[in-house]
Amino acid sequence: MIKDEDQTWVGFFLEIIVLVAIVLFIRFYIFQLFRVSGPSMCPTLNMLNDECYQKKGEFIFVNEFLYHFKRSPERGEIVVFKAPGKDVSYIKRIMGVSGDRVEIIEGKVYLSNEETEGVVLEEPYLSSRNRGRTRVKNKSEFIIPEGHYLLFGDNRAHSLDSRHCFATAGCDNENSPFVPENRIRGRAEFVIWPTWKIRGLKHENPLVQ
Repeated sequence: MIKDEDQTWVGFFLEIIVLVAIVLFIRFYIFQLFRVSGPSMCPTLNMLNDECYQKKGEFIFVNEFLYHFKRSPERGEIVVFKAPGKDVSYIKRIMGVSGDRVEIIEGKVYLSNEETEGVVLEEPYLSSRNRGRTRVKNKSEFIIPEGHYLLFGDNRAHSLDSRHCFATAGCDNENSPFVPENRIRGRAEFVIWPTWKIRGLKHENPLVQ
């Protein structure tokens, strides 16, 4: 018996409700586990046996507490989120925050805001294959509105991200490149599986000055 002999049924059900509430609170506001699928974040994530894994691969620990109770997401952080109009979860890196203007010119990414003007993003986390080769489909300038973010995958050659408005057809009037803050679930902190790949993740600012 789960219920103690001297415990009332009312007390028993109240205890169950409290336990369920605690579990749900932890699940939706403290952390979650997320499995990376596809090659969009290689070589940062899903690089297994020296190859960019095309299917479901690494499991990561996602810190939900940070954004719910401490602060907003910042440029360079790797986050799990749901794109506008999508019910599937993505994992990408934040390239622009509110007030930024991000431009892609001849494969390079440039940032402008109140503090800087037209500075090229060095992006130390990119592989040699992707560095200086960020391509766009039908939109090359992004002015990020208040409360929104711009997110790219580290594997620019194989990432469906803000550059394409998360749509295979590219950006149009129905698809937005910007992700609202309330759709960002949390920050990816470390890989927990496979065991030989356990490691913390670096949240490197793409703007290196």
